[in-house]
Amino acid sequence: MITKFSGQIDSFTKSSVIIENGGIYYEISIPPFQLVKIQKTHRLGDSILLHTRYYIEGGVAMGNLVPRLLGFLEESDREFFDIFTTVKGLGEKKALQTMTIPIPAIGRAIESGDVFTLKKLPGIGGRMADKIVAELRGKVTKYASAIELSEDTSVSKKIQGFEEDAFEVLISQLGYRRVEAENLIRKAILEDSSIESVEKLLQSIFVHNADGRE
Repeated sequence: MITKFSGQIDSFTKSSVIIENGGIYYEISIPPFQLVKIQKTHRLGDSILLHTRYYIEGGVAMGNLVPRLLGFLEESDREFFDIFTTVKGLGEKKALQTMTIPIPAIGRAIESGDVFTLKKLPGIGGRMADKIVAELRGKVTKYASAIELSEDTSVSKKIQGFEEDAFEVLISQLGYRRVEAENLIRKAILEDSSIESVEKLLQSIFVHNADGRE
């Protein structure tokens, strides 16, 4: 079992980081919200340590079995992921793709029964959101409480420049929740790193959410 992995960052893909270790290059899939953080805090060539989860993608009946490494910045993030994937129908690949907001925010949504926030996560519909709450409520309190420790450091302080301005528009003028607004901003920036103005950021958010809020 590969539980930790360290090396130098070689490059990034849309959903992973390529790490060089001993002349071998490894592709490690990263939760979207953490990939954004790594890209902002690390440069190519920097050393990085990830807490990893190894799994085989695909099924025997399907063939094409592919070994995968998933990476998390903190051990507690990997622990949450292990609990999260106990929900039937929420496999490793799908679960990782849903993590467009910080894990404490997901944990808080679960513990408070906030299916509205959960439904906003990619690939999570109303039925799955209800299922996640029903199966995990009471089991992720440890991870939900972590957000309270950082509550004084508001999302608007973590988001800089034009992103902060767009964040204020979303919550003050358009009525989005703080977690939801952060989710939309991070997703838009992840999908198009060339965005560098409030106007382009808001346009990207609205284009990708043309169906409107639920």
